[in-house]
Amino acid sequence: MAIRMEFIADIRRRHLVDGESIRAIARELQRSRPAVRKALTALTDPVDQRQHQPVPKLGEYQAQLEQWLEIESCLT
Repeated sequence: MAIRMEFIADIRRRHLVDGESIRAIARELQRSRPAVRKALTALTDPVDQRQHQPVPKLGEYQAQLEQWLEIESCLT
């Protein structure tokens, strides 16, 4: 499971500012110690690399589904 950016900021603050140990941070945030270490040693914050949202699996059926929903809304 990836660590979200707010967790990384919290981990860095707890360790660098408050002086909390890696073990204590991992226990409280319910993350592994290697994950906490990784967040501390990362040089930059993680960035979402996607340029656009990929087509969902229902993409090819989307027109048919919208048509059915439109018909159903007319019936009620």
